[in-house]
Amino acid sequence: MSDRDFDLTDAYAVETPDDNRDLYARWAATYESTFVADNGYVYHLGVVGSFVDTASDGDDPVLDVGCGTGLMGVALRTTGPWTVDGLDLSAEMLGEARIKVAGEGDPVYRHLHEGDLTATLDIPSGAYGAVVSSGTFTHGHVGPTAFDELYRITRPGGLFAIGINPDHFTNLGFADRFVDDVAAGRITEPVIQRVNTYEAGDHAGQLSPVAVFRTL
Repeated sequence: MSDRDFDLTDAYAVETPDDNRDLYARWAATYESTFVADNGYVYHLGVVGSFVDTASDGDDPVLDVGCGTGLMGVALRTTGPWTVDGLDLSAEMLGEARIKVAGEGDPVYRHLHEGDLTATLDIPSGAYGAVVSSGTFTHGHVGPTAFDELYRITRPGGLFAIGINPDHFTNLGFADRFVDDVAAGRITEPVIQRVNTYEAGDHAGQLSPVAVFRTL
């Protein structure tokens, strides 16, 4: 399979962390020049927009979950002087994120963590003031149980702006998870926004949800 052959079908076929590592190890170097460019991928921009519409100066530092090659971090740094860290399962994708620089010429990411959201993260409790994510909560990647760890590493009052695949928001239990967490007093009532995911290709015009809420 050539680099150019990777597409959404391959991404959606991922079922395990090892599948994820294997795919993105082979795809990392051309991910932006192929998948992002060919599909006009803009989901990260919608998530960043949802974040900054609600964020305040106190919502720092920010953890970019499933940061991949760093698209969201780059977009986030253009909106203000955020301190941004990244988390991803793929060492190769993190390698691409590591070379991203902001307008001032400094690295986009302060720290980059290699970690598996289906396991305990090597990150201290209450380390972050905000969590953002796009493209992680999707087919075969990470389910709603990952929020236990994300809540742990975020301080009370932390802001979340989380993109979730539209096919899975209800079917895989994300909507129910948020209802339960609100009832348990763990989070505020999420505001669900719909933002554009792709501007080209077969999925052009697809809208995907972004859940915006705070921990309590």
